[in-house]
Amino acid sequence: MSENQNPQKKIRVGVLFGGKSAEKEVSLATGRYVLNLLDSSKYEGIPLYMSYSGLLWHLPPKLVLQNTTKDVEEKLEASAKHIRFEDLSSVIDFAFIALLGKYGEDGAIQGVLEMVKVPYSGSGILASAVCMHKGVHKRFLKANGITVAEDITVYRTDYGKSQKVESIVKEINERFGFPVIVKPVAEGSSIGVSCVRSAKGLDAALREALKWDDEVLIEEFIVGQEFMCVVVGADEPVAMQPSEVEFSGDFFTYENKYMPGQAVYHTPIRAPQEKIKEIQDIGVKVYKMLNIQGYGRVDGFLKNKETVYISEPHTGTIMVPSSYVFQQASLQDMLLKGKGGLKSKGGAKFNPRTFISTIIDLGMAAHEEKVGVS
Repeated sequence: MSENQNPQKKIRVGVLFGGKSAEKEVSLATGRYVLNLLDSSKYEGIPLYMSYSGLLWHLPPKLVLQNTTKDVEEKLEASAKHIRFEDLSSVIDFAFIALLGKYGEDGAIQGVLEMVKVPYSGSGILASAVCMHKGVHKRFLKANGITVAEDITVYRTDYGKSQKVESIVKEINERFGFPVIVKPVAEGSSIGVSCVRSAKGLDAALREALKWDDEVLIEEFIVGQEFMCVVVGADEPVAMQPSEVEFSGDFFTYENKYMPGQAVYHTPIRAPQEKIKEIQDIGVKVYKMLNIQGYGRVDGFLKNKETVYISEPHTGTIMVPSSYVFQQASLQDMLLKGKGGLKSKGGAKFNPRTFISTIIDLGMAAHEEKVGVS
């Protein structure tokens, strides 16, 4: 235990938020809420904002409360303190990663934190990178017997040259037919995603998705109850009660996710108990298979109340007062870090503050137990 982590001193938790991704606004909201949830008897919260340019800034309280990242950016030079990444270990003892999307969930910030020897929340470099890349994790899942939607991959370097829209339409019709979902391979929050109901709309959807990534997936359209199952733990992970999201439209859009009144969550999913248990079991299997650590979530669909499809595993998630993450946590017996993994705390349920504390405890323990070159 370092001198900054002795029982007489609060652990300095740097909450990293903002960032360079298309999800920076929801990251701002998440970081602000996590700061509010830190147990002040144990932690000193330090707001660390990543700017559009990738620099790190220690924000004063008045900037944490700004409405948008644009508002924050305009005041950084005058009101915030720039922190060099190489100096981070002298400023904080632990990093709570509230960055979402690229550079936050894809292994990039995890690699930086490894280099400067700052322990952090959630998964490491490899699991983060694999879970962020929809094409890669689907290959892992399919190879290990997990049911996933069929897909076709389109690369920027090929599309319009060796790969024509007509040939893609032919392959779609031969394999699974329209409608299809077109999505960038490494974006989150449904950024750049389209539902295409006929060949006529495919080219426009592909061009939109290729604005965000060099690689795009065209997936068969799965009709079913969409769910998200949060999993927490390390050696013996525990799946919480999965939430079902009810919304209007063809797919769960950015607006559905973050605009008030656009979606309704049902926790647990409206399904027979044996199907809820199956979703939880698959969630834990995926979590362990991809070496997700600390916490994460596994999304998917329950088709016809029968078949469980997994769409995406995630190593991070939005955390705001209305988040389904906290709905699920409120139904879960509180888990404490003990020998051999997580242990139930006698029927007491999680609340948002204790859930955040558990994520920090798991992150601290994971980095203390690391084996390798120091």
